[in-house]
Amino acid sequence: MDFLYPFAFNIRDFEPITGRIHQPPPVHQTFEAHNFVVCSFVPRLYDYHPDSIPAPYYHSNVNSDEVLFYVEGNFMSRKGVKEESITLHPLGIPHGPHPGKTEGSIGKRETHELAVMVDTFKPLKVVKRTGCLEDEHYMYSWS
Repeated sequence: MDFLYPFAFNIRDFEPITGRIHQPPPVHQTFEAHNFVVCSFVPRLYDYHPDSIPAPYYHSNVNSDEVLFYVEGNFMSRKGVKEESITLHPLGIPHGPHPGKTEGSIGKRETHELAVMVDTFKPLKVVKRTGCLEDEHYMYSWS
């Protein structure tokens, strides 16, 4: 017998783990289910080692598709991403800070962003109806 238990969670109540050096995404994990995890990116101090680089590192998700919903704030590592934007990074596709954002993060003390990330452990399928929502200029944010 299966049971469903609904949850309500205010992202502003999430207390992030911070450190002297960059913390990996699992420290932002809020929920875990059979085939996905939810991570919450909230206002927090950046890495506080004097030689740290606050921008996240380039990476490829080898086990998951990654969807990010940018709720509000200033998203330090991305250009062309604003409130209510959604990005999809499919399994194996390298992604990370946009050009110049790593250097621009040096010396930054904190972030005031709110974003929700869902990592799925089965491939996502983009439906045709979402085509009208695509930001056709996003690809140019990488140049």
